[in-house]
Amino acid sequence: MSLRFTFTLSSLVAVAACGGGGSDPAPDAAVDIGFTHPTARLKANHEVSENVWEELGDADLGCLGTANNDVATAAPVALTTRVDDFQSGNPVPNTVVTAFPNQDATSVFDTKTSDASAMLTINIPAGIKRFGYKMTNGNALDTFLFNQTVKPDMASQTLDHIQSVSTATAQTLPALIGVSRTPGTGVLAGALRDCQNHEISNFIATVSSTSGTATHIPGASTYYFKATVGLPVRHSQQAASSNDGLFMAIELPAQPVAYVQMWGFKTDADLAADHLTLIAELPVPVITDTVVTGSFEPLRTGN
Repeated sequence: MSLRFTFTLSSLVAVAACGGGGSDPAPDAAVDIGFTHPTARLKANHEVSENVWEELGDADLGCLGTANNDVATAAPVALTTRVDDFQSGNPVPNTVVTAFPNQDATSVFDTKTSDASAMLTINIPAGIKRFGYKMTNGNALDTFLFNQTVKPDMASQTLDHIQSVSTATAQTLPALIGVSRTPGTGVLAGALRDCQNHEISNFIATVSSTSGTATHIPGASTYYFKATVGLPVRHSQQAASSNDGLFMAIELPAQPVAYVQMWGFKTDADLAADHLTLIAELPVPVITDTVVTGSFEPLRTGN
């Protein structure tokens, strides 16, 4: 799945076992780390055509803080997909793909290698609600894709693609914002969608060492994509998420677990009072020279 379409950042989805209210994040750091409070409330968006977006109105956050309604697969599912490169969209053959439940990459339930056309079929066992992929290829950084779902009652399914990040792309994307990626650091990326599966604009994201509060990991900086070009830009050009709901955090030191968080103003009253709400959170590892991506959505309870 692509960052844009897979992050149904589903959108990082009912992922943390806490309510959506959250506490106000810590004050902004003196250096711009991509966490400057937005100047507008959260909005929902729809892509009309490639890189052409329409704002639909206020983001639907009606499911925020409600009970998780994930349904486990009733029987094994055969999911056929293709591995593509994130930037070019070209197929990436000979990619080893492992699949695992939730965020537990050590509990692999299937391993496949993409064929000459970059196609493969992953077998998902019964009893799975959320799962992830790890993609490994000699021409790419190891790439994780977390927080994925399938229809629970359909034995054979097709997904357009999942995306790996080539070594060249890993150098190019930071260069677009005037940064050289430091070897040995990690990258996190994703996109946020509302309860109607629409991309959300005007949120800010961070990588925190604590759940529920924004305790920014030292050295990390978040950048947002410009929807009209589909690429990340400097903070001066995009201080919060644009219509495509995409973000990336770079220069991350390795962590066994970190909390990818998205914050925003739910209402005009919240905006006037400068009261941010934690909208989404996903616990993930930060791994050296590895890209971790995921699908984000409003926080639910009981995950």
